[in-house]
Amino acid sequence: MIRPGNTLCYKVFLLIITVLAVWPTLAGAAAPARQLFQQGNEAYSRGEYQAAIGDYLGIARQYGVSASLLYNLANSYAADGRTGKAVVNALRALRLDPGNEDIRATLEQVRKDKGLYRQSRPLYERFADLLAPKQWTLMAAVALFLFSLAYLATFFVDNTPRVVGRGVMFCCLGVLLVSVPAAVFQYRTWNDAVVTAADARLLISPFASAGSSGTIREGRLVRPVKSHGNFLLVTDENGRSGWLSKADLELISGQPSPAPHLHAVGPRPHRETIANGSDYVNL
Repeated sequence: MIRPGNTLCYKVFLLIITVLAVWPTLAGAAAPARQLFQQGNEAYSRGEYQAAIGDYLGIARQYGVSASLLYNLANSYAADGRTGKAVVNALRALRLDPGNEDIRATLEQVRKDKGLYRQSRPLYERFADLLAPKQWTLMAAVALFLFSLAYLATFFVDNTPRVVGRGVMFCCLGVLLVSVPAAVFQYRTWNDAVVTAADARLLISPFASAGSSGTIREGRLVRPVKSHGNFLLVTDENGRSGWLSKADLELISGQPSPAPHLHAVGPRPHRETIANGSDYVNL
């Protein structure tokens, strides 16, 4: 007969053996990604931007993405003159690492270099951009949980100071009032897209032969409304609506799974040298 204590030890032993057996495989899988990542960094430093883009995309296809990978990919596209691809990958990087000032500065620099000036956004939109949607949602969930505990404690825990309980509930309610609208706004913009074609035609109907109501510059943000065949009805940042070919834009959403731990080189658009270690970005 196996005693409960022996059973627990046996399970722990099996867990340790399993981790030790799988760990070399996981470490070995990350090694090619690191090598390819370094290869892309070196290609960027030599000015071979298309080669760097190919290396970074190879990592994304095989291992998924990270904020650092998307950051370097955005810089490579910017240096290669492909503004739309640079903007969409910088925005993807910000979704993985919203507080990263290097990524945000790169995005703003790309837009400034191409004259993609944006209208002044309301304060609440800029505030919502400080965190990712999942982070706002998690903050709201934690606040709701603490609010519930504090509320129940005032009824079922003896000698609970009412001032403390009400203070906790008031703070949690404040967090909820801030985080819920921010999460809603972030999820509302989750499926936004970026124009990746040069001067994409804004059509009046979802047909290639349809008339055009104007063009949208490469790198502009648009919001898809509905789909019809190979076309999307979109609204741009200036409120114009029309149909765009799906081939002329790229959705910011739909990112692959996270990649192995990598270090970004931290280049800026049009820089000629790789940044030193102090500019590296850690995941």
